[in-house]
Amino acid sequence: MVRFTDKIPAFFKRREWLLFGLIVLTFLFFNVQEPNNYTLVKLLNQTRVYMVDVGFMALGMLLVLILGDIDISVAAIAALSATVMGVTYKAGQGLPFGISIVLMLVTGVLCGLVNGLLVIRFKELFPMIITLATQTLYRGIAYIILKDQSAGSFPTWFSKDLGYGLVNIFGLDVPVMLLCLLAVFPLYHLWLHHTVSGHRYFATGTNLTASRFSGIHTDKIKLSAFMLNGLFAAIAGFFLTSRTGSVKYTIGTGFEMQAIAVAVLGGASTSGGKGSVVGLLLALVLLTALKNGLMLLYNDAFILNLSVGLLLILVVLIPNLLGMLNKYRTVRRQRLELAKT
Repeated sequence: MVRFTDKIPAFFKRREWLLFGLIVLTFLFFNVQEPNNYTLVKLLNQTRVYMVDVGFMALGMLLVLILGDIDISVAAIAALSATVMGVTYKAGQGLPFGISIVLMLVTGVLCGLVNGLLVIRFKELFPMIITLATQTLYRGIAYIILKDQSAGSFPTWFSKDLGYGLVNIFGLDVPVMLLCLLAVFPLYHLWLHHTVSGHRYFATGTNLTASRFSGIHTDKIKLSAFMLNGLFAAIAGFFLTSRTGSVKYTIGTGFEMQAIAVAVLGGASTSGGKGSVVGLLLALVLLTALKNGLMLLYNDAFILNLSVGLLLILVVLIPNLLGMLNKYRTVRRQRLELAKT
């Protein structure tokens, strides 16, 4: 017996179509509720608030999840990196801003290097435990440097042109920050999904032992993933600081959970070996649309976090339920065929 789902091409069974459908439904629902406030123009303007910082964190998190690891220190790395940028620039009285940016990026990579070395060295500990400790460490260092103070007075182009700059494209005012994020996705997709070095991450996450015996330096792969994750976290801190105009040790608090949620919604698996850059982008758009709509309706951070958690459970649960249903149907069909014989 041929089932209806067997006639659907495999391309249309991909997770990305589910995310795309949810994006359309989310937009239509909130547009009906708030037709004057929930529009494409205003949604684009809010991407700088809900999309860019978390988006860069999620790009790095995707690599770590593909390996079957996790890093919950990314937001703390972003805070520490931005702190280094702020205190070295000293409102124009310290180092040139370009050098401060370089030091910020180096800080992110070094934090990622520490995480990676600890994960490789102490294999008996879960990466979550290790990065929980480093999360406290990095944010603690940021607090020691800044205390309860903030660092600001950045160059005009940084706070104004980048943080709140707009580019008119086909009659739509698109934030410069969003364009910077979107420019990364095609290159990241090509590297991760269409190069040998990118495939090594999937191979390592799928079967660590087999990858090691096939000649892949798995420890180097893990180390590079955490270092890239630290780099992307620092970039997220850069854009977050540009949007807020100042640095405090508390910036980005809670963003690590959002980054993990976006990567998992996009198709990454905590067991490793799975991940999609396209899916991550769609998940990011979905969460941005959902957050903006809920803030318009309720203006309540608790409702916002609750809905994001429920959406994450829903999107993860649906494919698993469909898989269980398909297995049940397969077993049932085999039993009927055996009964006939």
